[in-house]
Amino acid sequence: MRTLPLATRLLVISGLAIVALSIGWWWVTYRDVIGYSYLSLPDAGVCLVSNTDICQLARSLCRSTHPLAVAAYWSASIWVGVAALCASLVTGSTRDA
Repeated sequence: MRTLPLATRLLVISGLAIVALSIGWWWVTYRDVIGYSYLSLPDAGVCLVSNTDICQLARSLCRSTHPLAVAAYWSASIWVGVAALCASLVTGSTRDA
């Protein structure tokens, strides 16, 4: 069994961590939006991967009642994690000549 190169392992670990943290950050930001029925779960799920006007509106409606006063979710964060995971696939599939 061949082990993965260090760079590939680091990309996998960092990519998974960024994706997991992004989902957690999204949930902390949008759980009240979903709870107050400003957006349904599928509609709020779109906000996980893109920043639409509807997402901004729902967040602004809920901002005054948010108990954690978190920074607004940045949808590009999940794409950074996905890019790291894709890069790990590319670096992991290269073969020694």
